[in-house]
Amino acid sequence: MSRNTENPTTMKTFNRFCIRKTILVKVLIAGLIFLTGFASPLKAEPGRFFPAIDGWERPAEIDIYTPETLWDIINGAADLFYAYDFIELLWGEYISLKDESVYIVMEIYRQGGPVRAFGVYSQERPRSPELVDVGVQGYRAPGILHFFVGDCYVKIRSHDRSEETEQAMKKMARHVSGLLDPDPQFPAIVNMLPEEHKVDFSEEFINTNFLGHPFLYGAFVSTYERDGERFSLFVIKNDSREESREMLASYYEFSGQDADLQEGVHRIDDRWNGEVGIVWQDNKLYGYYNLDNVVLQEEYITLFAGI
Repeated sequence: MSRNTENPTTMKTFNRFCIRKTILVKVLIAGLIFLTGFASPLKAEPGRFFPAIDGWERPAEIDIYTPETLWDIINGAADLFYAYDFIELLWGEYISLKDESVYIVMEIYRQGGPVRAFGVYSQERPRSPELVDVGVQGYRAPGILHFFVGDCYVKIRSHDRSEETEQAMKKMARHVSGLLDPDPQFPAIVNMLPEEHKVDFSEEFINTNFLGHPFLYGAFVSTYERDGERFSLFVIKNDSREESREMLASYYEFSGQDADLQEGVHRIDDRWNGEVGIVWQDNKLYGYYNLDNVVLQEEYITLFAGI
């Protein structure tokens, strides 16, 4: 069968030398994943995630990719998954029994926990998605069906646009979702910011380099529109109060401001992002940026201080 170069089947043999360039990063990521305890691999029983579908030949072989080999299958796109603590990928291709030129590819990416699965999904989800009722949240577009559930981000695609193929893709999605989590829910952090005035589908989780800073990470962010302004609110939930303190101290050091590192309200003069308002509460940092309206600044500072 003929495939274009964007299809992972042909990408498997493309740019293998790139692995050497990133092997140190991948090894470090793999070590961190091990330490965080995500040790129940999909690869223990990969076949059960690829159900039998009438009219389709199941994958003769299910390919399994790890942090060391992900570049073999998706090349430069692998960096997005590494940024969200990629653990493993199951890849399989279904072939139509009626026409062997028609295929469906399913990719199951296991990330470093549900929040990170949501995070990588949020980076690829369109701003106005056509939602489908599968997983925690999913969307469809011509030839694709993407969703996240549990600690996995699932991508199903085909070049064929027929109703038969679309129904087969939905069956695969429901099967995988039911296996991974029969009662899927958004991660708790998604509900830590206000709903009022939020721009639909603007929420995202940024695991590294939040606002362009390596010392800011693990940020849940949403965009808001109010009183003619478009701005962002965020929350960072750290493992400890001390981690929040160190993060804030690094931010003050970057800004060159004197720091009084006490819990409460902080305003950082960020030369890249303007004023960033932050409320420090124990292990959490709430804040805003791109917000010039002083009245709204004080309203959100008060809101976060009262949480």
